[in-house]
Amino acid sequence: MTELKAGRQERGAVLIVSLVVLLVLTLIGVAGMNTSVMQERMAVNAQNSNRTFQAAESSASALTERLIGNDLSLLRESMQSADNMSSSVNFTVDAGNGVAGTYQARYLGEIIAGSGSSLDANESSTALDGYRYELSGTATMAGTGATSTVFKGIEYY
Repeated sequence: MTELKAGRQERGAVLIVSLVVLLVLTLIGVAGMNTSVMQERMAVNAQNSNRTFQAAESSASALTERLIGNDLSLLRESMQSADNMSSSVNFTVDAGNGVAGTYQARYLGEIIAGSGSSLDANESSTALDGYRYELSGTATMAGTGATSTVFKGIEYY
């Protein structure tokens, strides 16, 4: 009879040990889910950041294309404004995903290339005037807070 009593006492201990093991496994599962959710958020933020960077590049390139097409109005505007900034022009990048861009030019000053410079195309001239500008393209993604700005420097002679 003493053997039966010892066996009954062990059965209760198995139940408690099983519940503790189940609790530990549940905590490990919850921690794993939290890690997965955080990694997913980080991946989405990286993707949004990349999209806005690409859109900012596209905005700055749109201004460059405008200048190549001989539309120098923003450059002239930046030279004439008190803060050396042109107005900001809206640029549609990816309306379906809520990505919008703008571009702008900033006048940085005059360059004077002296005689003998490879930029001096006119042999009779002693100087060739040029101007420095900073082109900027900015993009934002609605609802995410993701924003990127790209700057490009140019010299115009």
